[in-house]
Amino acid sequence: MKNNQSLNISLIGSGGDGVMSSASMLLKTAAQMGLYGMMMQSYGPQIRGGEAAAHITLGTEPVRTVDKIKDLIVCFRFSDAVRFEKEIQPKKGCIILYGAEEKDIPKIFRDNSQQQIPIAFNEILEKNELPEIAKNILVFGIILKALEMDLEHGKKCVQDIFAHKTVATVSSNLRALEIGYHYLQKDDLGIEKLLIEQEMVRPVFTGNEASAHAAVAAGCRFYAGYPITPSSEILETMYELLPKVGGRLIQAEDEIAALGMVIGASFGGIPAMTATSGPGLSLMTELLGLSSMVEIPVVVVDCQRAGPATGLPSRTEQSDLWHAIYGGHGDFPRVVLAPTDVRDCYRTLFRAFHCAENFQLPVIVLSDANIAQRSEVIDPVDTSHFPVAKRLLPERIDENYKRFNLEALSDQNGINATALPGMSGGMHCIAGIEHTEKGSPSADGDLHEEMNLKRFKKMELLKETTADWFHIYGNLKATHALIAWGSSAGVAREWVLENPDYAVFIPEILHPFPQKGLKNFLAEKKSVVVWEMNFQGQLCHHLKAIGVLDEKAIQISRSGGLPFQTENLSRSFNQGEAL
Repeated sequence: MKNNQSLNISLIGSGGDGVMSSASMLLKTAAQMGLYGMMMQSYGPQIRGGEAAAHITLGTEPVRTVDKIKDLIVCFRFSDAVRFEKEIQPKKGCIILYGAEEKDIPKIFRDNSQQQIPIAFNEILEKNELPEIAKNILVFGIILKALEMDLEHGKKCVQDIFAHKTVATVSSNLRALEIGYHYLQKDDLGIEKLLIEQEMVRPVFTGNEASAHAAVAAGCRFYAGYPITPSSEILETMYELLPKVGGRLIQAEDEIAALGMVIGASFGGIPAMTATSGPGLSLMTELLGLSSMVEIPVVVVDCQRAGPATGLPSRTEQSDLWHAIYGGHGDFPRVVLAPTDVRDCYRTLFRAFHCAENFQLPVIVLSDANIAQRSEVIDPVDTSHFPVAKRLLPERIDENYKRFNLEALSDQNGINATALPGMSGGMHCIAGIEHTEKGSPSADGDLHEEMNLKRFKKMELLKETTADWFHIYGNLKATHALIAWGSSAGVAREWVLENPDYAVFIPEILHPFPQKGLKNFLAEKKSVVVWEMNFQGQLCHHLKAIGVLDEKAIQISRSGGLPFQTENLSRSFNQGEAL
């Protein structure tokens, strides 16, 4: 067996074709077979219908990025395929299964080396008296045969999906699967069969699902949110999970109300969070300042979309970094984290609740559409070694209790024991205005300075606690450095494997940044490139502003809404941008 065998597949269609469900079934089947995989969705800003595509990479080792060079493409209509020309590139020998009624073959499919096989999808359904809704199962069967996967794995997947349905429904869908599987007559379509040494069923999650599961495991028991692409699946998953552990969920009227409810629940001692995208984060900014001012922990997951205003709702970008680090009026401490893939969402959410609860401040998790809505087959996650969220509570309360005691400046790194509602003698005032040690409003400038010192004192301990929250990949003796974060990290890891002159530094906390770790990494490097998916090079400028990088550091950044490919980085180097 070859090492790291992989296959790249795209399914392209419109509303009603079942593109996403067929792709999801393929990914789940791969997981049952012991394979790894990643699926990315691509669709326009429409509410419903319109063209859509699912891009999948399957492999015998963990998959870090979806390759645009395809081995198999299923395309119902060529007009839909044109919409995704920038995201697919048929390789030599690529198998293209397309609707038999299609005549005008687009330029991208005119290579004579491609195997083009017309399939009368609707005719097959009619001939076998299958409802139109069964098209996704039919297509799933055809793909299994094209990839030479065992039909029994497909049957198990269908049975699992429809386990809650009637026997007749399960039987009908299994029949559609078998009809699709046996439709292709050719035994060998030119795709190498993926063999595995050991079968192991692995879980399949999207980044949003993983974030929700991790949050609940980390102790979250209250969620308030407002649906917004691409974060809505966190709300939907929390709706399923929280009642099982005695938690509560509220769909708020807007993002401002959502964070207000989260602060209220957290004031009551309940670990709480919300999720949103860039427009929602903008609305939440004042309340993030409130969370920090009154030292009430909250977690906010920002699934970044492309562009300012409402931007490109269904496209990805890493352009909320400055807002997350600097956004807000006045001075207030906060923590900013960034997962690098779906599996990493577990560790990141545990860390988020640890930082929020233990240090009593707001934590922003910068996910993005590329992580949030893609599906991955991952190895099971052991959470036993992740940091624990534990708010400091008073051992005893007397008449001298001060919620914002300035003595914490010297003996507790600015962190006060928090009396919760209902604790005898712990009643105190909470106000968004500057306040005295007991919480009463104050306009004293000297006191304001002392309170700022106390609030920011937490960051000193935070820096020590999070100093090793980064990773280094590639040749440790490399003479050149690459820095990447968030969803761009996976592609950077792939690229340095083929470019041994470079090693990559990937921070998992962006504020406070692990400066010592980066300085040590750069000590012997001749050059450094910061690679990120935004127009202005936000991390690069931030690192220069805090003095970790000098003006010689080079930024390679672009927007555009599409995830990076390794070829994007190679092209930038070939054009001399990073030399």
